[in-house]
Amino acid sequence: MSGRNALRGMAWDHPRGRAPLEAIAAEWSRERGISVTWDARPLKDFEDQPLEELATAYDLILIDYPYAGVAATSGLIVAVDDWVDAAYLRDQAAHSVGPSFSSYTWSGRQWALAIDAACQVSAVRDDLWAAANLGPLPDAWADVWHVAKRSRDAPQKVAIPLNPNHAYCAFLSVGVSMAGDLFWPVEAHVDRAVARESLEFLRQLAAEVHPASRIEDPIAISDRMAGTDEILYVPLMFGYSNYARPGFRHHTLRFGNAPRGSAGIRGSVLGGVGLALSARSGRRADAADLARRIADPRTQSGIYVNAGGQPGHGAAWDSPSANAQVGGFFNATRSTIEHAFVRPRVPGHRRFQQLAGELIHRFVWTGDTSVEVCLSDFGRLVDSLLWHTGHRAVV
Repeated sequence: MSGRNALRGMAWDHPRGRAPLEAIAAEWSRERGISVTWDARPLKDFEDQPLEELATAYDLILIDYPYAGVAATSGLIVAVDDWVDAAYLRDQAAHSVGPSFSSYTWSGRQWALAIDAACQVSAVRDDLWAAANLGPLPDAWADVWHVAKRSRDAPQKVAIPLNPNHAYCAFLSVGVSMAGDLFWPVEAHVDRAVARESLEFLRQLAAEVHPASRIEDPIAISDRMAGTDEILYVPLMFGYSNYARPGFRHHTLRFGNAPRGSAGIRGSVLGGVGLALSARSGRRADAADLARRIADPRTQSGIYVNAGGQPGHGAAWDSPSANAQVGGFFNATRSTIEHAFVRPRVPGHRRFQQLAGELIHRFVWTGDTSVEVCLSDFGRLVDSLLWHTGHRAVV
């Protein structure tokens, strides 16, 4: 990449992921006289595409935090500690939204800046909910199941993204809501009894929800919910604050916390986006300067959120003006993200998530395997994942 005059970055293809970066880059380019091009990839590729394919072609890369282990051990990413000062890092850590900042920490070093914070939350179409006369919004998973069952044959239904990747995340979130972090301790197996309960609940729920739940991701479900009258409530999906902005789509969504489980916990998997600097960039100093601008609290609370972004800095989440733009999204979901569950980040998790998602998706939707077989197969996948850490799980 050393022969190029322009910086290249890789985002993901949604206004939340691309629009704020393009707006900030345009401003930065006018000041620096350096052009910046942002490419974008679909959400599925953001979740699954190997880091090796991106580090060669791009100076700046948006990554999912489960890639932190790969970033730290592959030599493909420059540690953030090498291109920001200590005061900047302390501010980022002190104003982390939930565990967003620490999710990119590995072996005592930082491998990306948390420029976007997200987790699984609930969403409702207030107009459809009121018309359906379903009473108060669900607060617990038991309430969700009853609402889904009542609305199963109605024109407006409950939906939940349960394609393979998001079936995996839902399985984790429901499990955490039942047992907290003890559901899946670090470098151990999931609690088998809780995992069984989580799987069986998701299978029961899948029988009651909108059929698009089987194949669609949070973006597709949000678009369907905001563009048609088919979905009135989603109990759990990665929240996109854009859909709470008046005029973003035909209808506006209102977001809230995730449901409580039997332990009284609002289980939710952490999402969000980290901004990483490629070790193969020929313009590291320029790329680092732009990255610092993007993650700066003034940028995050200003142009980033104004351009449709979902910031990762706590100052923006606390901002009344930012909340006013998104129907109070940040305030309404803050308690869920503050306790969000962090997926494994060891090398090998990318492939693990694909295989685990396919396994859970098959169990939830087809009924062609028993819960015990599913749990045993999941356990073997966990053993394979833990092999990358140099430890085996205690069965």
